[in-house]
Amino acid sequence: MNKKKKSNKSDYPDEAIKILARCFYPSMVEFFNSEEGQREYEEWLKEQEALQALPVAA
Repeated sequence: MNKKKKSNKSDYPDEAIKILARCFYPSMVEFFNSEEGQREYEEWLKEQEALQALPVAA
Protein backbone atom coordinates (compact mmCIF):
# COMPACT_ATOMS: atom_id res chain seq x y z
CA MET A 1 0.00 0.00 0.00
CA ASN A 2 1.59 3.27 -1.14
CA LYS A 3 0.69 6.28 0.91
CA LYS A 4 1.23 9.70 -0.59
CA LYS A 5 3.22 12.03 1.64
CA LYS A 6 1.27 15.05 2.73
CA SER A 7 2.88 18.17 1.29
CA ASN A 8 0.50 20.66 2.89
CA LYS A 9 2.07 21.53 6.23
CA SER A 10 -0.15 24.57 6.83
CA ASP A 11 -3.16 24.84 9.10
CA TYR A 12 -5.42 25.29 6.06
CA PRO A 13 -7.31 22.31 4.64
CA ASP A 14 -6.28 20.99 1.22
CA GLU A 15 -9.67 21.88 -0.24
CA ALA A 16 -9.28 25.57 0.73
CA ILE A 17 -5.86 25.67 -0.94
CA LYS A 18 -7.24 24.04 -4.10
CA ILE A 19 -10.10 26.57 -4.27
CA LEU A 20 -7.67 29.49 -3.94
CA ALA A 21 -5.39 27.99 -6.58
CA ARG A 22 -8.32 27.70 -9.01
CA CYS A 23 -9.11 31.39 -8.41
CA PHE A 24 -5.54 32.69 -8.79
CA TYR A 25 -4.25 30.45 -11.56
CA PRO A 26 -5.89 32.18 -14.58
CA SER A 27 -4.61 35.61 -13.48
CA MET A 28 -1.14 34.25 -12.84
CA VAL A 29 -0.96 32.64 -16.29
CA GLU A 30 -2.18 35.85 -17.92
CA PHE A 31 0.42 37.91 -16.06
CA PHE A 32 3.36 35.62 -16.84
CA ASN A 33 2.36 35.52 -20.50
CA SER A 34 2.35 39.33 -20.68
CA GLU A 35 5.39 41.44 -21.58
CA GLU A 36 5.59 42.79 -18.05
CA GLY A 37 5.42 39.30 -16.58
CA GLN A 38 8.12 38.03 -18.94
CA ARG A 39 10.34 40.99 -18.01
CA GLU A 40 9.87 40.40 -14.27
CA TYR A 41 10.54 36.70 -14.69
CA GLU A 42 13.79 37.43 -16.53
CA GLU A 43 14.83 39.80 -13.71
CA TRP A 44 13.99 37.11 -11.15
CA LEU A 45 16.09 34.56 -13.06
CA LYS A 46 19.06 36.94 -13.03
CA GLU A 47 18.65 37.45 -9.29
CA GLN A 48 18.56 33.68 -8.76
CA GLU A 49 21.74 33.22 -10.82
CA ALA A 50 23.46 35.93 -8.77
CA LEU A 51 22.40 34.22 -5.54
CA GLN A 52 23.67 30.86 -6.79
CA ALA A 53 27.05 32.44 -7.54
CA LEU A 54 27.51 33.59 -3.95
CA PRO A 55 29.86 31.48 -1.84
CA VAL A 56 28.23 29.24 0.73
CA ALA A 57 29.25 29.90 4.33
CA ALA A 58 30.69 26.82 5.99
